[in-house]
Amino acid sequence: MPKVFKSLEEALKNFKREDCMPAVAAAENERNAMLERFPLDLWPQMTLEMYAIGQPGSENTFCRWLEFKTKNLGGIRGGSARKLIIYKHRDKPGWYFHHSFKNEQEAWAAVKEAFVQAFKLAKGGQFNRIDDLEALHGGPALLLKTLCLYFPEDFIPIYTKAHIQHFLNLLQPETEVRETGVVRLNRMLLAELRQRPEFNGWSDIEVMRFLYYWADPRARRIVKIAPGENAQFWPDCLANGYICVGWDEIGDLREFESKEAFRQRFIEVYSSDYNHHKPTITKKVNELWTLMELEPGDLVVANQGTGKVLAIGEVVEPYEWLQEREKYAHVVHVRWDTSYEQDIESQKNWAFLTIAPVSYSLYERIIRKTQKEKEDEGVPPAPDPLWLEIAQALERKGQVILYGPPGTGKTYHARRFALWWLLTHQGDPNPLAALANSHSFEAAERRLSTVQLGGRVWWVVANSKEWNWEQLFKKGSERFRYGRLKRNYSLIQPGDLVIGYQAAPEKRIMALAKISKGLDFSDAENPYIELKPVTRIKDGLSYEDLLKDPILSLAEPMAFRNQGTLFGLTPEQSGHLMARLAERNPEIADHLETEESIGQLTRLTFHPSYSYEDFIEGFRPVDTGSGSLVLKLEDGVYKRICREALANPRKKFLVLIDEINRANIAKVFGEMVTLLEKDKRGLIITLPQSKQSFTIPPNVYLLGTMNTADRSIKLLDAAIRRRFAFLELMPDLTLLRGARVGSLPLDDFLQELNRRISKREGREKQIGHSFLLENGEPVSDPESLARCFRQEILPLLQEYCYDDYSALGEYLGGKLINGEAQTIDLEVITQPELLLEALEEEFIRSGDLNE
Repeated sequence: MPKVFKSLEEALKNFKREDCMPAVAAAENERNAMLERFPLDLWPQMTLEMYAIGQPGSENTFCRWLEFKTKNLGGIRGGSARKLIIYKHRDKPGWYFHHSFKNEQEAWAAVKEAFVQAFKLAKGGQFNRIDDLEALHGGPALLLKTLCLYFPEDFIPIYTKAHIQHFLNLLQPETEVRETGVVRLNRMLLAELRQRPEFNGWSDIEVMRFLYYWADPRARRIVKIAPGENAQFWPDCLANGYICVGWDEIGDLREFESKEAFRQRFIEVYSSDYNHHKPTITKKVNELWTLMELEPGDLVVANQGTGKVLAIGEVVEPYEWLQEREKYAHVVHVRWDTSYEQDIESQKNWAFLTIAPVSYSLYERIIRKTQKEKEDEGVPPAPDPLWLEIAQALERKGQVILYGPPGTGKTYHARRFALWWLLTHQGDPNPLAALANSHSFEAAERRLSTVQLGGRVWWVVANSKEWNWEQLFKKGSERFRYGRLKRNYSLIQPGDLVIGYQAAPEKRIMALAKISKGLDFSDAENPYIELKPVTRIKDGLSYEDLLKDPILSLAEPMAFRNQGTLFGLTPEQSGHLMARLAERNPEIADHLETEESIGQLTRLTFHPSYSYEDFIEGFRPVDTGSGSLVLKLEDGVYKRICREALANPRKKFLVLIDEINRANIAKVFGEMVTLLEKDKRGLIITLPQSKQSFTIPPNVYLLGTMNTADRSIKLLDAAIRRRFAFLELMPDLTLLRGARVGSLPLDDFLQELNRRISKREGREKQIGHSFLLENGEPVSDPESLARCFRQEILPLLQEYCYDDYSALGEYLGGKLINGEAQTIDLEVITQPELLLEALEEEFIRSGDLNE
């Protein structure tokens, strides 16, 4: 779970209660105003007209006040109006209510009676029975906030079920939260908080604000918003603490019962402004509706043009329609920090978008320069919302599969999620910092990863003109520069054993050491490995001894006459060398076995021949040393991980399996399928081959990726499907929004191409957004687009069509494909400008996108 601080205690030290006082006072005023207008004894006589939104003049209804005029009492904003249980449709006749009722009056009678009964139960202290009132099941957040309004001493003002469970899991890490009723869950959280002396004397609003300060479960969004053309309204925004945008004719966004109702109204008002171009209209709908989705804690980058940042601000209050503004009346209240004002590299997509998502990497680049000049750190954004969903699914099921078409970022997200999730559970205060660049990411991933099983033995040469092996024992560790035979450095893993050879004057093996850090590129100009000492070697083999040895004389260091830095040894060579060293130094025998280091992250890739023997245990051929082979029972990688996890119950271990569907999963897991279930964790079984007892501990998790273009999720074994949570990753057009090559909008192009693919091949074979990205950014010139098209998109489409060029022509059009001749126009394909013109003609000017 995303935590800003390492511990509850550290968060308490940093939390400033005095900053909550204005909100506490405002919340009390809001509660008093609500109680005056809607006293508890009014409920038996309350009418539907007094309760429901959507009616003409419904500004002062109970639901309107509870949702929009009591923001300091905790929010229930966002999503559909269905959370209010019953309401009047704004843009069409009739009411919304549960289908089991004949009409709105019958529905209201049941809802009102249920509320009255809930209040009676609360007065009598029978809180657990409130969850059983069926008429209120459609509005759990509404119910909780209403109860908190009338019975503030008996509830904590947190109304989202997932958030309550999140905080309970953090405060009770050893207890699995199984309760599902929102009232019961809220009461459990309140009881947990009440028993903690650190919160004695705190108001409910202070405690609520602290919990979100400490471990906000919401994904912090980062968006850029332009305050008018050429930032003309920036002075107003800065002076009044908000960001404002246009589209004023649409009116107050809070009046729409859903995003779909808003979309329909937007089309009516603005369709002609965008030439009735549906993709453009859809993008603009999403832009403006973003204001309704922003929550306190989200970040806003105010921009001027494509290359200037005016400020970065934190959202402090949700969206509001500011009627007193003559223009640009849509506002979101923001606390601005102008110290981040700067010029940045031009963001071309900003030219076409008023509101646009900001990637974490861009945000990092914006704040990095200013952070160097400031003592305080910039506000780190929360992780990708997908990662939060993966984390929740892992905690619930224990194993998750990310599935979807090619190029949708499954492996990309899996690797980054794994790093963020493991670092978070280690207590890292800013786990996303490790993802800031490729070097920090790779270094962190190596640090967490399982060392190559069985380990390797390396031969490292020290030149006495620079340093000798005795220095390593005095200092305790030593950095070793990136030297000759660079191919070996990338294979090094922490825990590997090192034979220390002194080149001059001794020309002899002097020490045993271990790799404590693999190749580190944090200093790009001077990469290094790091060693730690194991033991000194007395009377080590000399250069002459090595030359005379029939096995060691053929080893890599001898082939290069030790003219280099790092050399590899084969298992046969290292085993033989260890035996000879032990003959001269019997006391080092304990150090000679290569260790297996199981990290918290293990990465695997399944393939058609991957087996149970690889994963759990099985018999493997082993060389006896006399030229013959014998079968030996060996543990598989998953068995080793589970054994390590049992020995370290406070650590979490994650197995990341790429291409999980390419193996026969049911065969690979075997009897482990039963133990994967959360309620079967800890159950002991006997393995059929070794006859050993085995269990999967609760701190082992599994994350897989699956390409649905290769194999549909429907083909998976039913037992496997039941034990995994599945999260679908589809093409994300927001990553291409505003990006153009020539006059070709990349998001429109991909959307229309995928529409054609889905129509013929099915949605599982769409093309992902990464096909149009280079180094994480959308392609921006004809040459890059042509390269991606020729080398990736076209071959994939040809595979889908099985060389049926008529079908290929349906995808790409007649200027590129001659269906009758069964040919591709190579002249167009190989010339970027001609290819771009053909794509513009087919996907933009043809009018297909306007259908």
